[in-house]
Amino acid sequence: AGHIPEGTRLTERQVSQMLGISRMPAREALMILEGEGLVVRRADGRHVIELSEEGVRELHEVRWTLERLAAERAANNVNDRNRAVLRARLSQLEESAANGDPALCAKRDLAIHREIWRQADNAYLLSLLNSLLGVIFVLAARVKIYAGDHIERLISQHRELVDLVSSGDREGAGQCVETQLRGVLPQSLRTFHIQDPGDVSDL
Repeated sequence: AGHIPEGTRLTERQVSQMLGISRMPAREALMILEGEGLVVRRADGRHVIELSEEGVRELHEVRWTLERLAAERAANNVNDRNRAVLRARLSQLEESAANGDPALCAKRDLAIHREIWRQADNAYLLSLLNSLLGVIFVLAARVKIYAGDHIERLISQHRELVDLVSSGDREGAGQCVETQLRGVLPQSLRTFHIQDPGDVSDL
């Protein structure tokens, strides 16, 4: 959720004290975060990732390419159960938006995408997309798209995506998610040129 700044060094002791747990689960948690790309290992230990403009561009390019494929495959695999799960995920996002909870919106937004990844039914594709999770979360905290008028547009976009996947529209679903992710890139890049990182009111 962006509570720990980018580049912060993390030790097992710090994490265990922060969460009130022993060192062993703290070590396991850090290893999971490494696998998700949220934490990187350097010579002096583990650190929260730091984003760069070039890195953000590369992330978006990879993400919209892989997510287009995932959406297309998910639309091919449509069935009553998959439709129901996607609709439930969308309702959860709408609920968190109505309650004005940006942190929960971020999690539930990604839950929709992850469900589409799962419904694509390709283990290699799922593994690749899961490896991007950490960077996606850090970027979401930077851009702050889950506040103000932006949330209504976000909800509308996700309704469209869920409808296209649920209707089995392979081409439409793929094009929809790629267009949406391409549209977020300028907002993401703009955060590198704002003096006050909290000021994204012009996005």
